[in-house]
Amino acid sequence: MKVVAVVNYKGGVGKTTLTANIGADIARLGKRVLMIDLDPQASLTFSFYRPDEWRANLADDRTVKEWFEAWRGESYVPHLSPFITSPPVVNSSISYNGGALGLVASHLSLGDVEMNLAARLGGAHVQRSTRYYFDVYQRITAGLATLHPQDYDLVLIDCPPNFGVITRTAIAACDHLLIPARPDELSTLGIEHLLSRLHRFTWEYNRIAGLQSDRHPEIKRLDPRILGIVFTMVQYYGGRPIAAMQPHIDLVRNLDVPVFEAMVRESNTYFAGAAGTRLPVVLSERIPRSLALELRALVDEFLRRIGAANRGY
Repeated sequence: MKVVAVVNYKGGVGKTTLTANIGADIARLGKRVLMIDLDPQASLTFSFYRPDEWRANLADDRTVKEWFEAWRGESYVPHLSPFITSPPVVNSSISYNGGALGLVASHLSLGDVEMNLAARLGGAHVQRSTRYYFDVYQRITAGLATLHPQDYDLVLIDCPPNFGVITRTAIAACDHLLIPARPDELSTLGIEHLLSRLHRFTWEYNRIAGLQSDRHPEIKRLDPRILGIVFTMVQYYGGRPIAAMQPHIDLVRNLDVPVFEAMVRESNTYFAGAAGTRLPVVLSERIPRSLALELRALVDEFLRRIGAANRGY
């Protein structure tokens, strides 16, 4: 079971759209995929459920917020399975090939959980509060450990557009990071800042793990690998990204971090309309051929990179 966190410091870069389409297309290939929506905006959740369905069937007791709140310190890890739903529309579209897509839905009040976890850590003075450090940052890891390793082939975690406590719990649980980005100046700056924060968190986590190795020998060193940066919302002219975007693409390629060859074009008509159908556009029969080819190329490259990073996939 490979775990990939989809992260970006900046919102509005197509992060959720990317997560939904990669997950759905890999499930279409016959894999079992679990998605965890950690973004309080719940956009991934509303890609598969209408708001009225969410309110009626999920909001009260089947979201990741309730799962976090079911924790009882270090003495009780709530099982994740009861919080996993099977979105009906997408699963009816992919089940013919043996694939399945599960979702742990988000909640609009997930920000309250973020504040509670931050308070448990001791606010900004994390280094002075190691007692609760792993109780907080190991929560997603511990939750995934309640699942059978063969239950899912892939876990995709859609993170909030920040580097808060909840995002860091996802990073602590993941094998790989996927970073979507628009080819513009603000996104480029956001990537550099994200990489800096990631390096800092990894160093801090491993330092504290080393200090606590006698008491917590089960805690492994954190070593998340970046699968790559994926350019999204790309505008094309003459089969190439427009001239205004090319310098930002070149700049990111010089950051000494992997970058996907596949890109996803800007297509508000199809991506925005997909939420109403509860079916990611990659599974739609009405998708334009150019967009379908781009999404399939992205998924193929994603799977190759997962395979290169770990041949056991």
